Amino acid sequence: MAYEEKTLSSQIVYEGPVFSVRKHIVSTVSGGQSVRDIIEHSGGAIMVAVSADGKILMEKQYRKAFECDMLELPAGKADPGEVPEVTAARELSEETGYTAHDVRHLISFYPTCGYSNEYLHIYICKDLTEGERHLDKDECIDLNWYDAEELIDLIRKGEIKDGKTIIGILFARQAGEI
Repeated sequence: MAYEEKTLSSQIVYEGPVFSVRKHIVSTVSGGQSVRDIIEHSGGAIMVAVSADGKILMEKQYRKAFECDMLELPAGKADPGEVPEVTAARELSEETGYTAHDVRHLISFYPTCGYSNEYLHIYICKDLTEGERHLDKDECIDLNWYDAEELIDLIRKGEIKDGKTIIGILFARQAGEI
């Protein structure tokens, strides 16, 4: 059985627009104390948007953390208290301009359970209607459609490196959705 660390004290040490960092002092299995810094995040949704002809909508955007463009599935952060399916519909519309009339949950997961409470939800989005994008004023996102096999090949070659995108594409394939 795993040892449950008891929180002895806790305080927010950083609060930003996307996440906060909370420093916990915890009791350890050895009877001592240790520090656990935890990123607090409201979670988010990832959308595997599939066209009528089976193509998958992908976004390319610059990611400062890696100083390069990343090819990713559309995704976005939940507003506080927002239901994940609502996040999925809102973010798909804002970032891509598309509305999905068939939205189904595929899988949820913790991307980094060692230091974050972020919880992500992947949705398959079909029966798409094109509309107007509503990007944030500082967002710059290119949209392109890909065949499933092409995306799986890019994953195999290491050209798609984003974890949520890899999980979304491979799980959607495994589930027979793409």
